[in-house]
Amino acid sequence: MPMKTSQLKHFTLLLCLLAQVLTAQTADCAGTYSRHILTVDMDILDYQITLKNDGTFTFSYYSKLKKRIPVEEQKVGQGTWVLEKNVITFTNATSPSDTSQNLLDFSETKARWIAPSPRNTSATVKPQQLMFLSSKVNWLPRLLLEKT
Repeated sequence: MPMKTSQLKHFTLLLCLLAQVLTAQTADCAGTYSRHILTVDMDILDYQITLKNDGTFTFSYYSKLKKRIPVEEQKVGQGTWVLEKNVITFTNATSPSDTSQNLLDFSETKARWIAPSPRNTSATVKPQQLMFLSSKVNWLPRLLLEKT
C-alpha cells in the first residue's frame, strides 16, 4: 500500500528533524580541547585535540621533562571521529603499520564527551570536557581535556 502525500510529508519532516538533532550534537562537541600542566619542577605537559565539524581530528602532545632523555618530546595523531551517545570513537588517518615515532595510534580510542547539564542554573559555568576512556596509547586513558 503506497504512502499518502500527508504521510510522506510527515515522514520527511521526521527524517529532517532527526538529521538536524544528530548534526547539532556533533557540532556542539566540535572544537578544541586542551590541558596544560606545569609542575613544581617546571616540567611541561601540553595536550590538545581539535574535533572538526567534518568528522576529522588532530591531536598534539608536547612534553619537556628535565629528568628524562630526550628532554623534549612531541607526538601527533589525526584521523576521524564519530559521536554516539556521548562517546566519541576515533580512527586513524594512516594505517597502523606506519611506524613513525611521533605518530600516535588512535585506533581503538574512545572518549566520553561531557557537556554541562542544560538544567544547571548555577552561576558557575562548567566547560565541555573530553575524558579518554580507552586507547592503545597507554597514557591517554583517564586524561581529561577542557574545551577552550
